[in-house]
Amino acid sequence: MYLYNLTLQQATGIVCAINGNFSGGKTQEIAVARGKVLDLLRPDDNGKIQTLLSVDVFGAIRSLAQFRLTGAQKDYIVIGSDSGRIVILEYNKEKNVFDKVHQETFGKSGCRRIVPGQYLAVDPKGRAVMIGACEKQKLVYVLNRDTAARLTISSPLEAHKSHTISYSVCGVDCGFDNPMFAAIELDYSEADQDSTGQAAAEAQKHLTFYELDLGLNHVSRKWSDQVDNGANMLVTVPGGGDGPSGVLVCAENFVIYKNQGHPDVRAVIPRRGDLPAERGVLIVSAAMHKQKSMFFFLLQTEYGDVFKVTLDHDNDRVKELKIKYFDTIPVTSALCVLKSGFLFAASEFGNHALYQFQAIGDEPDVESSSATLMETDEGFQPIYFQPRRFKNLVRIDQVESLMPIMDMKVVNLFDEEAPQVFSLCGRGPRSSLRILRPGLGISEMAVSQLPGVPIEEVSDSGFLDTTPSLAVSLIGDDSLMQVHPSGIRHIREDGRINEWRTPGKRTIVKVGSNRLQVVIALSGGELIYFEVDMTGQLMEVEKHEMSGDVACLDIAPVPEGRQRSRFLAVGSYDNCIRILSLDPDDCMQVLSLQSVSSPPESLLFLEVQASIGGEDGADHPASLFLNAGLQNGVLFRTVVDMVTGQLSDARSRFLGLRAPKLFSVVVRGRHAMLCLSSRPWLGYIHQVAVAGDALRVFTIERLGETFNETAIPLRYTPRKFVLQPKRKLLVIIESDQGAFTAEEREAYKKECFDDAGMGENGKVEQMENGGDDEDKEDPLSDEQFGYPKAESGKWVSCIRVLDPRTANTTCLLELQDNEAAFSICMVNFHDKEYGTLLAVGTAKGLQFLPKRSLACWFQGRLLAGIGPMLRLYDLGKRRLLRKCENKLFPNTITSIHTYRDRIYVGDIQESFHYCKYRRDENQLYIFADDSVPRWLTASYHVDFDTMAGADKFGNIYFVRLPQDVSDEIEEDPTGGKIKWEQGKLNGAPNKMEEIVQFHVGDVVTCLQKASLIPGGGECLLYGTVMGSLGALLAFTSRDDVDFFSHLEMHMRQEHPPLCGRDHMAYRSAYFPVKDVIDGDLCEQFPTLPMDLQRKIADELDRTPGEILKKLEEVRNKII
Repeated sequence: MYLYNLTLQQATGIVCAINGNFSGGKTQEIAVARGKVLDLLRPDDNGKIQTLLSVDVFGAIRSLAQFRLTGAQKDYIVIGSDSGRIVILEYNKEKNVFDKVHQETFGKSGCRRIVPGQYLAVDPKGRAVMIGACEKQKLVYVLNRDTAARLTISSPLEAHKSHTISYSVCGVDCGFDNPMFAAIELDYSEADQDSTGQAAAEAQKHLTFYELDLGLNHVSRKWSDQVDNGANMLVTVPGGGDGPSGVLVCAENFVIYKNQGHPDVRAVIPRRGDLPAERGVLIVSAAMHKQKSMFFFLLQTEYGDVFKVTLDHDNDRVKELKIKYFDTIPVTSALCVLKSGFLFAASEFGNHALYQFQAIGDEPDVESSSATLMETDEGFQPIYFQPRRFKNLVRIDQVESLMPIMDMKVVNLFDEEAPQVFSLCGRGPRSSLRILRPGLGISEMAVSQLPGVPIEEVSDSGFLDTTPSLAVSLIGDDSLMQVHPSGIRHIREDGRINEWRTPGKRTIVKVGSNRLQVVIALSGGELIYFEVDMTGQLMEVEKHEMSGDVACLDIAPVPEGRQRSRFLAVGSYDNCIRILSLDPDDCMQVLSLQSVSSPPESLLFLEVQASIGGEDGADHPASLFLNAGLQNGVLFRTVVDMVTGQLSDARSRFLGLRAPKLFSVVVRGRHAMLCLSSRPWLGYIHQVAVAGDALRVFTIERLGETFNETAIPLRYTPRKFVLQPKRKLLVIIESDQGAFTAEEREAYKKECFDDAGMGENGKVEQMENGGDDEDKEDPLSDEQFGYPKAESGKWVSCIRVLDPRTANTTCLLELQDNEAAFSICMVNFHDKEYGTLLAVGTAKGLQFLPKRSLACWFQGRLLAGIGPMLRLYDLGKRRLLRKCENKLFPNTITSIHTYRDRIYVGDIQESFHYCKYRRDENQLYIFADDSVPRWLTASYHVDFDTMAGADKFGNIYFVRLPQDVSDEIEEDPTGGKIKWEQGKLNGAPNKMEEIVQFHVGDVVTCLQKASLIPGGGECLLYGTVMGSLGALLAFTSRDDVDFFSHLEMHMRQEHPPLCGRDHMAYRSAYFPVKDVIDGDLCEQFPTLPMDLQRKIADELDRTPGEILKKLEEVRNKII
C-alpha cells in the first residue's frame, strides 16, 4: 500500500513571531513560525492581515530573530531549527520568495539538549548573533559586509559552559561598544554529584553577561550575578544614548532591572484579586516599542493581562521602574508592536488578533513601582487589580486558528454534497466546535429584496420590457445592447435606437459578445456574426450554418491594442466544442475541435495577463483559457494557443450535481471566473450575484484558504465527542483543571459587579466608555479574560448535547464534586428496554499519573478500559455487572475499537494489541501485538487486519496482521492455538507488521477515514495539535507511485528545504519513512524557477505542464 500525504489546511497555531522591514521600504511585516511552516504576514490598509508568503521548511522552527546591518534599509531573518544549522534568510520582494543568504552547520540534527537552536539573540546593532542550546553550548557568529555590500558571516565562536542549563538569552544594547549577550543560567554540576539532594535544593540561577571582543575575535564571560530562581525571561533595554542599557529580568511575581555595576531595581507585578495565594505570576511574552524620545515595554502574564513597563532614567542610571496595568487579551506566544500603531498578538490557543492602539496607557491606572516596594515578614507586599474592558486597545482583525484540534469527525449531517468536518478546538473559555466546509469564506455586504426601495426603476432606458432578455451589455464606446429572442436592439449614447430582426420564424437561442463583437445563434444552428464599425454602428459580417443546434457560445475578450478577438468557441449537443476563427481572412473556419464527456452548458474564455515577477516570482506570458461547464456537473478547462487556436492541456473537475454556469468576475483587479453549480465556485489566480428574489453583494474574505469555518463556542476544553446518528446530534464532553464551576463563577461575578458598579444612590453606574452595545453583554467576557483560577486539584466538567444545524445546545449537564469526563460512547444493551444509552467515563479528583478509563460498545455490552484492565460489563438492575476481564495489558488502555468478535486495544505506550472474545468460554485473549513501543495519541480501525495509529512524536503508522496468521486464528475452532501458545518475552504469540510509516512533524490527535468530495477517493484525514488538517490518499496504480516517487526524489535533490534539514531525514525522524510520498514537497514544484522545472521534467520524460496536471489530478481526488 502506497500513500500520498497532502496537508489540506496548514498549521494555524503560532510558535514564535517577529516583526521588521523584511521587504525594505516603509511597511513592516510579521514573520511567524507555525511549527514547520514559515509565513510572512502584513496588515493591509484596512487592517486585515494578508499572507504574503507561506513556505513549508520540513523542519521544526524553534526560534526566530531579525537583525539589520548598520545603515541598511532592510531586515534579515535568522532561524534556529532542528537542522543543526543556523540559517539567514532575506525576503525577495520581486520574486516573493525567501532567499537563503547563509547556512552554517554547527551540530547534529534533531531537537537535542546540547545542540544550539533553541535560543537566538541578536546584537541590537546587527553585528553578531548568538545561538544557544538548552544546555551547555552557545555559539556566537559575527555578521559583517564584504566590499560588494553582501552579508558575510564568521566561523562560530564558542561560549560554552558545561553542566549549565539556559532559560533565556538576549542581546544587550551597548551602542557601538563590543557586543554583549545576557543569559539566565543554572549550574547543576554540584547537584549532579550530591546524592542527598541538598545541593539541588540550594541551586541558584545566575544572570551572566558574555562579551564578544571584536578586536580579539573571542567571547568571554564578562559578569555574573545571582537572580531570582523564578527568573524565566530577559528583555533588552535600549542603550547607547537611547536608554540606560542593561536588561529586564522577568521572574515569578517580579520584574527586575539589572545591569553591570548598577543596583537591582525591582517592582512587583500586580496580581488579580481572585488569584489563589499559591499561584505566582509569570511573564510569558514581551514586546518593546521605541520612538526617538521614549520607549516602553508591554509584558503579558500567563493569565493574559498586559502591563506597560517604563523606566525613569537619568542617562544610564535607572531611578524607578513602573509597571502599569494596560489591558487584558488572551494569552499569547508572541507580541509584535508595529510602527503603524498595530499590536499583533499570536495567541497560544485559539484565534490570533490584530489590535490597534487607541492610547498608550498614559491615563492613571493600577500601577506598581520600585519606589513604593514594601517588604513585610512574608516577603514583598503584593499589589492587586481587577481586569476591565479595553481602554488602550481595540481589536480590528482576527486570524482563525484551529489550534489545538482535540477531536474530529467527518460526517454529512446537513445533507449537502460534500461532508462537513466537525472539529473540537481550543482550550478553556476559548474552546469551540468548528464546522469546516471545503471552500472560501464569504461575507454578505448587502441584501435587497427585488424590486426593492434602494433600486430605482427607470422607464426611459430604451430597453424592450415586453420580452425576455438573453443578454444586456455595453458595446462600442458608450452604447447599450439588448439581445432578445426576436432580435438585437442597439441603443446609442444619444438615445437613437437601431433594431435588427431575425429572419422568418427563427428565434435567437444563444448569444456571445465582447465590447466590439457579437455572435448570435438562431434555432436550427445558424450563426450570425456582427462587428462594431468605426462609426459605432453594429454591422452584420458573416453567416455560418452549424450541423445541429448550438448549446452555448462565447467570444474571447479583445486583446490590448487590437480591433477584434480572433476566437469564437461553440459548444454543441454532439458533445463537442469547436473553436472558430473571426479573422476576415478565414472567418467562421473551424480551427480546432475538442470532444467532451457530456454536452456543454456554458462556455467562458478567461484571459490571464502577462506578468513579470508575479506572486510566485516567475515571469508568465499571457495565456487564454477556455472553460466549459458540462451538463454532468464537470468543469472542463483547456488552454487555447493564442496564434493557431489549437487546444491543449485539458483538465476537468467535478463541481456539483447541476451543470455549472460560468460568469466572468474581477477579483483583486484580475479576471476570475464564477461557476454556479449546486454550490458556487470561484476560479482565480492566487496568491456580484442575484440569488432567488434578492440581490446580494458578496466579498470574499481571504483568498487561498482551503476551508471556511463556522464556530460554536464551548464552555471548557473539549475532550471527545460522539454522534447520535438517529437525531443527528453531537454529544461533547468538556473538562478543565484548576477552574470553578459555572455556579461558583456566576456568584463571584455578581459579587464583583455589585462591589464595582453600585453608585451612592444604589443604581449601577454607566461604564466610562458610554454604554456601547458591548456593555449590554456580560460585564467581563470569559473568552477575553479567562476563567478565575482555582487550586490545581480542582476539576470542572460538563456533558453537552448540541444540534449542529441550529447551533443550539439542547442539554447541558455540569458534573459536580470534582468529577471530570474523559471518555464517551453510545451503547445499546441486549435488553432493548432503554434503547440507546450514553456511557461516559469520568474520574474524581484526578491527579496526573495518567489514569484514564475508556469505553466502547461491543455485542450488546459495554467494553471498558480501566488502567491496564479490559473489562466487559452488562447492565444490571442497579449498576453495571462485570462479566469478564483481562489484566495483561502493559500500561494504560487509551483506545478501543471493535469489529465482529475482534477487539483492537491501544495502549498508552505499547502500540496496539489485537484481542479475541470467545463467547462460549467468556474469555478475552490477546493474540497479537506490535514489536515497536509507541506512545499512542490517535487510532483508527482501517480493516479487519489493519489499524492506523499516531504517536506523540508526530508519526503516523499502519500495522497489519499477516494474512496467514489472521486466517489461522479465524479457522481455529477450539481456540486452543490462542489459549496455550506462549508469547515471546511476555508479549503476545503473534506480531503485527508495520506497513506504512511517516513523520508528520506535529502531534496527531485524531484520525478519520472519509471522502471530502463527491466521487473523490477515500482518504485518511488527520488533525494535529498545531491546528493543521492533512490527508493520506492510497494510490491505485503502480505508474502513479513510480511517477511521484521519482518527482519526490528530484525535488529532494534540486530543491532542498529552506532551513537546512534533509527532507528524507526529516520524514524519517524516528523510524525510516515507508511507502508514503510527500505531496507537500511535490507541490513545491510550481514554485521552482522555470529552467529547474524543465530540467526535472526532462529527467521524468514529461513536460512541466504534464507534471502540474498530475499534481492537480491527485489533489482533486482529495479535495
